[in-house]
Amino acid sequence: MADRAGWFPDQLSGGERQRVAIARAVVGDHRLLLADEPSGALDSVNADEVMRLLHEACQRGVAAVVVTHDAQLAAWADRVVFLRDGRLTGQTSRPPGPESLLARGETR
Repeated sequence: MADRAGWFPDQLSGGERQRVAIARAVVGDHRLLLADEPSGALDSVNADEVMRLLHEACQRGVAAVVVTHDAQLAAWADRVVFLRDGRLTGQTSRPPGPESLLARGETR
């Protein structure tokens, strides 16, 4: 995107605009990031990179709410909430990993 730094938004493709918006969202000192279909106009390689950036932001302490219809991208989440017709229909959370045993002080 560096070669397009001087371009106006209407000179960029939808995917390029989306990548610029994601880049702006993950830099700086934010506590909350809201992303509505952050990979909607992207190919699978760039969609994975966007989710990697969002995940890295979360590792730095940013809380992120991501809306997506893509199950593969939702798999990045610590918690998934399912909505249908505006109603909560279910939710999941990531299964605890081996580090959860250490947190409770259990040993084998």
